Amino acid sequence: MQLADSILNENLIYSSPKIFERRRRILSTTRDLIAQHGYDGFSIRELCSQAKVAPQTIYKAFESKERLVSLSIRHHFSSFVEARHFYYDKATLQGAIERLIVSDNHMHDSRKFVMAIVAIYFSQTADKDLQVAARTNILGTLLPWAVELRERGHLRVGMGIEPFVHAVVGLLFTVSLDWCRGDISNEEFIYKKLEALLGYASGVTRGAGRREIDLYLTDLLGRRRLLAEIQIHADKAPEAPPQPA
Repeated sequence: MQLADSILNENLIYSSPKIFERRRRILSTTRDLIAQHGYDGFSIRELCSQAKVAPQTIYKAFESKERLVSLSIRHHFSSFVEARHFYYDKATLQGAIERLIVSDNHMHDSRKFVMAIVAIYFSQTADKDLQVAARTNILGTLLPWAVELRERGHLRVGMGIEPFVHAVVGLLFTVSLDWCRGDISNEEFIYKKLEALLGYASGVTRGAGRREIDLYLTDLLGRRRLLAEIQIHADKAPEAPPQPA
């Protein structure tokens, strides 16, 4: 079972294709309403009207508004990633860059939804489950590469996987906030994110890992030939074939 489908299965005592389809419709509608109104403007009443379900169905299935929105965010990102066939291994620097580029292309078409996610991340009062969901996509992008860096001894002594990843996540969300405000153009958005990623990673790595990072950082600040090669594969990223249940 893929991650997106496993999310549909959470908290279910029993399941059926009909229940799965109803949950998928509810989560999809939730995502659309968040994109339209933001998290603060999201209404269970409007969700019930559009998804054609009763309020008690929502609370029985998802327990709370926060849990519903959290699952909707996670399901959206998981479905998006699982629908893509990536060229580079996710545990490589090139794989992390490719996934950032693919996500960046998607974000351009989902600006209001991204704004809602960014607002949740920076909120001082948002539910913890919501904040975890807001970070899910970028954590999934960075973690395999970070683990590989550690296993190969390329992280500096004293730098752990979790501090490294969470520091980069914070930097990437800051760049996303600037983009949401209109301070960064669509064209420069991905390059600002890569600058944040590579610049920080260069400072906390060593050996061959750092040399590879510096190679891409120099390319980013120069002619961007190496990045253009990854961009070609990212732009072509086809939808993956359906996986067996």
